[in-house]
Amino acid sequence: MGRTVDQEVHAAFVEFRAKEDDKVRDLCISASPCSVSIVNKSVQRTPPDRSNTCLSVLAYAVIPTPPQPTQPTQTPNGLPTNGYPGTPNGPPAAPPGPTGPTAIPTPNGTMITNGVNPHATPMQTPLQNLNRPPMPTPGPPPGPPGSAPPSATPSRPTPKPKPKSANSNLPAPPLDDVHAAFVEFRAKEEDKCLSVQCIYCQQVRAKNTSRQRQHLLECPTYLSVMKDSIPANNLLHTFPEGDVARSLQIPAPSLELDFRMSIKMNPKVGVGASIWGHREWVSYLGGQWAGRWGKGIVLPGGQDTQIVTKDSTTSIRANYLLQTADEPPAFIIIKADGWLTGAKDVLEKVNDSAMADGINPGSYKYRLNLGMETGDERYTFLNTLMWIGSGCRRGQEVIFDAFRVN
Repeated sequence: MGRTVDQEVHAAFVEFRAKEDDKVRDLCISASPCSVSIVNKSVQRTPPDRSNTCLSVLAYAVIPTPPQPTQPTQTPNGLPTNGYPGTPNGPPAAPPGPTGPTAIPTPNGTMITNGVNPHATPMQTPLQNLNRPPMPTPGPPPGPPGSAPPSATPSRPTPKPKPKSANSNLPAPPLDDVHAAFVEFRAKEEDKCLSVQCIYCQQVRAKNTSRQRQHLLECPTYLSVMKDSIPANNLLHTFPEGDVARSLQIPAPSLELDFRMSIKMNPKVGVGASIWGHREWVSYLGGQWAGRWGKGIVLPGGQDTQIVTKDSTTSIRANYLLQTADEPPAFIIIKADGWLTGAKDVLEKVNDSAMADGINPGSYKYRLNLGMETGDERYTFLNTLMWIGSGCRRGQEVIFDAFRVN
């Protein structure tokens, strides 16, 4: 039994997708000119002017072989017939030869000859008479003459695997970063919509903020640049690949000089050895301060309970009471803790008030963490701020700068 019309239509076209997100379309597998014909996939929409008039399809159409009589029969005039119907007013017609023309009706009722031998299989018919190159054979080669034509359907093109998006745990880039990562342009002057090009991978796409943001999260170059800009990835040891702590962009604090203090001290009082080291008690005579948000004095009575280790490194735990120059004044408590570190011979001179003035402050480290506390409404903003202090010893005086952590 021959194939149905639907089977013939399916066998004449190859399904494919022009784009990964596009609909399925059909490509005519016959020789030119129909080999370049692309139509939407629909059996009903396969136009008759394509499937019925395509010469390549007609050239390879299987024309059924007329039944052959088993024994010669006699005509009324005694002449044997050859199995072919005779003409209305004459002897029986002779069978067409291997290259004899066969008339095939077209949709408009005319007859064309295609040079097909009805006794031959489709692939045995020479195409030289059609002046076209041989049609490609997507299926297995045909069998011997007289056998049924192959019914293998042309293989569909193997779809390309969708590229995997880069694994990103980066937060969605802000809108300003999205705009900065793409260059806007018009592909054509008559285009109403803008196109954009990624400055990292040069990919062009339609202007759409949400899709541009998603593209950045999948752009390997952008992700590489972002990860290199994360300070945590420049450490000697980093988090495992794919961990959110490895790729998270965290704002880096900055330091800004906020105020300077100068405190005069009473002579040290040695409390003696403790379980932590040698304890010393230092009280303050007073001092002054000035900065961005005010000025005033350091009231007497502050103190520092120091612990000096065997290598002369000193732990500092100090309290100061500030009074502002306002009317009425505000009172602010400063709590400081830190370390005085450096070479032992340098620290021994720094702790000696007679020799401290001659020591370069860059030869040791006097570092403090500062916090403030006040109940005055004019300065409540100080309660939640942090400062880093860098100081030096000058005889019986301590001077240090306080840098606000922003």
